[in-house]
Amino acid sequence: YAYIEQVFSSQTECLSLQLRAQSLVFTKSKLRNSLAASTPLALGKPTTYFQLSRPASSSSSPWVVVYRSPSVTESDTPVWDEALIDLNSICSDGAALSASSVRISIYTKKKKKCKEIGSFETTIQYLLESCQAEEAARSTFELQPKAIKGRQSNEKRGKIMVVSANMHRSDEVRQQSQRMMSGVLSRGESSPLLEICSSTSKFSEYVNAGLDIDLCVAIDFTSSNGDPKKPGTLHYSREYSRDGMSNDYTNVIESIVGEVEKYSKSKEFPVWGFGAKFPSDASPKLPIEELQVQHFFQCGQTQSAIGTEGVLDAYRYVFGLEFYMSGPTVILPVIKAALSRANKVHKAPTKQLKYTVLLILTDGVVNDLESTKKLIVKY
Repeated sequence: YAYIEQVFSSQTECLSLQLRAQSLVFTKSKLRNSLAASTPLALGKPTTYFQLSRPASSSSSPWVVVYRSPSVTESDTPVWDEALIDLNSICSDGAALSASSVRISIYTKKKKKCKEIGSFETTIQYLLESCQAEEAARSTFELQPKAIKGRQSNEKRGKIMVVSANMHRSDEVRQQSQRMMSGVLSRGESSPLLEICSSTSKFSEYVNAGLDIDLCVAIDFTSSNGDPKKPGTLHYSREYSRDGMSNDYTNVIESIVGEVEKYSKSKEFPVWGFGAKFPSDASPKLPIEELQVQHFFQCGQTQSAIGTEGVLDAYRYVFGLEFYMSGPTVILPVIKAALSRANKVHKAPTKQLKYTVLLILTDGVVNDLESTKKLIVKY
């Protein structure tokens, strides 16, 4: 198996960023109760994280998340761990730091729900400059609440200060990659990756050496996603048809598959579904409860889709069929299918430098978790 790690040269830098929040206001109802009470109300303190996003090239979603921080528990003045972010994932080719816009959003977590507190937009250059002054004299960023029905509120949600922001090379990451490759290929097999890993190379040089990325896409069609014809559910689209439907699933496909296909030679990606029931040709009038749940089925008319648009078409194709969202959520069959596909490549006598990725798009509920964990540990 090939091990891939991002390596930075003197011209390919990474951004280290640490943020701190002040006076976060995370729940409107609690704020109103506090202001209305005759005595101050002791508010619970939120568990929070931040996301850094860049402008998207696709019109379906204006921002693409490139980094999500670990959470800080129960604090309205959290200081998040220092983030290390590949600058190439933020800036387009040749773009100046002053022209590289980013959005930083703060979220609160409660049980399984996440809610945006507020966000602000700036540039990489301004983030770097904002922490140059003494801490007491540093400027802060006001968090703006999410616009509702196109109307932006002036309500204050807190402030964000940049604790540190720097550009540097990640020599430690490169050394870790070298150690890993040394262990993986300890049998002494000749490989172009050994040469690459011993130098300060870009990710593209792995691809130029023959590395090919293969992608398998598995999509959740269980009932926990909600009725796709109802607004607010994950598969819902305003245009409920095969053409033009856009929702959370299509946005993720465009973002992830759109990036991965750049490093695939064939751009042929199998698209699978799980968690749905289909009427039987032999017994078309069989009651829904007697139909068998399909934990693995092909999406689209062909075994593999071509590129991002092909994956989107394969996903949309399912909604032109008669099917019923069901359950439970079982992902073991799609993992086994991806393993089988990867094994065929890695056992080939040609010793292809191929890395297989399984992308599972689900609402987060997994009912066969223990058996899935055992399979992953086994391989």
